[in-house]
Amino acid sequence: MITEVYMFINENRDMMLKKVKEDEEIAKKVKEMWNESSIGSSRANLVGIDSSWNSTRHHGFFFYIVDAVAVDSFGNNVVSPKYIVDIDTPITFEDGVVAYNTQRYLQSIGMEFEHDLAVEASEKGYTVLIDNSALALIYDRHDKKEKVFIEYASDLIRIRNVIFIAKTSETKNDLQGNVGDIYYYTKYTARAGISRVRYDQHGISVFYARLADWAPVIKVEVPGQLNESEALKVAEMLNSVSINGYPYPLFLAHKRCKVTEEDMKTAEALLGLGIEPSHREVIWE
Repeated sequence: MITEVYMFINENRDMMLKKVKEDEEIAKKVKEMWNESSIGSSRANLVGIDSSWNSTRHHGFFFYIVDAVAVDSFGNNVVSPKYIVDIDTPITFEDGVVAYNTQRYLQSIGMEFEHDLAVEASEKGYTVLIDNSALALIYDRHDKKEKVFIEYASDLIRIRNVIFIAKTSETKNDLQGNVGDIYYYTKYTARAGISRVRYDQHGISVFYARLADWAPVIKVEVPGQLNESEALKVAEMLNSVSINGYPYPLFLAHKRCKVTEEDMKTAEALLGLGIEPSHREVIWE
């Protein structure tokens, strides 16, 4: 089958790549939307929050791990990490119907952990950085219906000292191009600055930022309605703890909580799950 796929790519290469080719109209829009500015530093008490999950499938059950941490710029856990390790048959309810969607189940646990850590850190006076997009969590990409487990995201946006940071995004609200706005802001800008602020109906201000010249563009979402001056102050707060244009607490949180395949193998060995039959044996894998 992969041979046919390669043949299709070869025959349709130009058609597919056309979507990301140079676009003068989009480039013009980017220049209108982008406010090139040297991003200063404004000290703030920032903490990065991230979650991770992984699972292995066995005959009749899953073994899974979900964890989440809240870490400051010095690598300290400002509140106790949260985690769950279990053997189960995870189910979710989608439109009131039982669905065996393990990834969504684990993601919902991760979101719950992030929510709880954010509330605890916020109550301690920290400004919380969450490695995610609140709007991507609130909206379903396909039919724009709110997902069941996104109640946590909806609750988080009521907390004023929470900032959502997304490294990738497919939303096209600013530029209406073939692909996500973040692609065009990355392609047609090079210097530090922020995009024009857009206020979403869910009560979130959205803008894109490049915290340093040539650094990656990130998407920033802040609860409440910000003007561009206030958005620039948010960018300055982020820049005060950033390395290579990315907030260091989020980098540390990602490294601290990541559950790798090797971690899963070690955990399974501790439980003795290596002797259990796997679901891949029927196809000799």
